[in-house]
Amino acid sequence: MFKVLLKTKFKIIANLNLGNISQVNKTTINKENIENIDLLYQNQKVKLKEIFSVEISKNNKTKNEIMIKGSNEYFNYLGYSWEKNILTTDSNVGCFAGAKMKSGKMVLNGSAGDFLASEIEGGLIEVKRNAGDYLASSLEGSKVGMRGGQVIINGNVGKFSCFLMRRGLVIIKGNVDEMCCFQMIAGTVIIFKNVKKNLGISMKRGTIILMNSKVQLEKKFVKSGSINFNFLDLLKNYLTKNLLLNDLKKQKFVRYFGDKNIDGLGEVFVKEKL
Repeated sequence: MFKVLLKTKFKIIANLNLGNISQVNKTTINKENIENIDLLYQNQKVKLKEIFSVEISKNNKTKNEIMIKGSNEYFNYLGYSWEKNILTTDSNVGCFAGAKMKSGKMVLNGSAGDFLASEIEGGLIEVKRNAGDYLASSLEGSKVGMRGGQVIINGNVGKFSCFLMRRGLVIIKGNVDEMCCFQMIAGTVIIFKNVKKNLGISMKRGTIILMNSKVQLEKKFVKSGSINFNFLDLLKNYLTKNLLLNDLKKQKFVRYFGDKNIDGLGEVFVKEKL
C-alpha cells in the first residue's frame, strides 16, 4: 500500500472541483496516473500536477492514504464517491466533501462547508471543527439523504442537518442550528450541546439522542417516560470500541415520540436532569 502526499503549489483563491481525485481508488498508484487526473479550477480543466506536487511512498497499512496539504474553503467535492482508502486534509474544505461516499475513511483537520456527507452510503467521515448547512442531507432534487456510514463532527453544525436521513450514524459534539432532522426517515443522530428550534419537524422514524438535559422539545413530541441507558449499551459499546467515543456514560434519559403532527414514530431521548 502507498501514502500519496499532495501539496498545493500556490494558494487556491477560486473554486477547485476535486471530485475526480476519487479516481485514485480505481487506478494503479503511480506518479503519472495521479498527476494526470483532470480537475476543474476556475471552471477550466487542469491536470492535477498543475495544482499539486505529488510525492508517493510506501506505508505499512492495509489501505492507501491520500494526504492533502494546503486545503481551504475553495476545495469542493473532495472525496466525492470516495471508497476503500483513507483521505485526510490539513485544514478546511469547501462544499460537498464526502458526498455519495461509499466506504473508506475521511479525516478533515479543519471545518467543512455545506452538504458535507450528502447521500453518504458507507465509510467514516470525521471533521475536527465545524460543518455548514445540510450535513448528511439529500442533494438538490433527491428524496433521500444519508443512506449509511458514520459522520463525526467535533464542533458545530449549520441548518438542515440530517434532512431526509434514511440510515447511518451522525455524532455532533457541538451546537446544532435550526431544522435538524427535518423529515428524517431513519438512522441515529447524537447531539451533545445546544439545539435550535424546529428539531425533528415531520420526523417519520429514527432516533435522536440529546446529551444536553436543558434542551426543550416542542409539543409535537409526546413524553413516554424515563428509561435507563441500558437499552443503548450495545450502541455505547460500539461507539467506544470502533469510534473511540468515551463521552457516553450510563445514565437515565427521558423518552419522547414524534412528530405527532404527522403520526411519526421517531424517538427522541433527552438526558435526564440530575
